[in-house]
Amino acid sequence: MRLQCKQCGWVPPEDMTARDAQLHFQMDHDTDEMKLDLVAVCTCGEAMAFTVSRPTGGGIKDYLECGVCGSTGYVRRESA
Repeated sequence: MRLQCKQCGWVPPEDMTARDAQLHFQMDHDTDEMKLDLVAVCTCGEAMAFTVSRPTGGGIKDYLECGVCGSTGYVRRESA
């Protein structure tokens, strides 16, 4: 899992502070509002795309697919 810019897919370096990341939004998107997505990452390094959700015993599985290499995976969410 990693953070990336919701608008353009930019990935902040791991050691970057929130203040430093805000510069990306100010300079590249002309806004002070930071919008980052938490995305699943394939072993090839690309963000995986959501395909479908299915209920499972006590939760939900979100299935994912890599658009670059075709790998698949899932993230399990427990019900609250």
